[in-house]
Amino acid sequence: TTRRDVSGKVIGVIGVGQDITDRKRAEEEKVRVAMELQNFIDTANAPIFGIDALGKVNEWNNKAVEITGYQKDEVLGQNLVEGFITEEYRVSVKEVFDRALNGQEAANFEFPLFTKEMKRVEVLLNATTR
Repeated sequence: TTRRDVSGKVIGVIGVGQDITDRKRAEEEKVRVAMELQNFIDTANAPIFGIDALGKVNEWNNKAVEITGYQKDEVLGQNLVEGFITEEYRVSVKEVFDRALNGQEAANFEFPLFTKEMKRVEVLLNATTR
């Protein structure tokens, strides 16, 4: 806000500050924890993949790359069931994912996944909502 003298001439500015140190620290900690969790996902010794509500891949860790041969950038945004699940398992895998997206977790569900070389790989799935 400007400060004015009796004639209306601007003679200064008044500013209001606020200490946001704690908020900035909390934001930095949140970023640090998110990066740590992403690193945990990326380096896990098991394939970890995620899908959004439309079934499109939004997570694909290093082990998933190793097992399937697909790089992360090749699968992100692709429909997991339609593009990577053998035809005879598409309906059942989609049902498991749909239930997980609605809060119904799945444990030890086995299904085949196609690799980039069209090799069939058996996967044991535990699906949880995130």
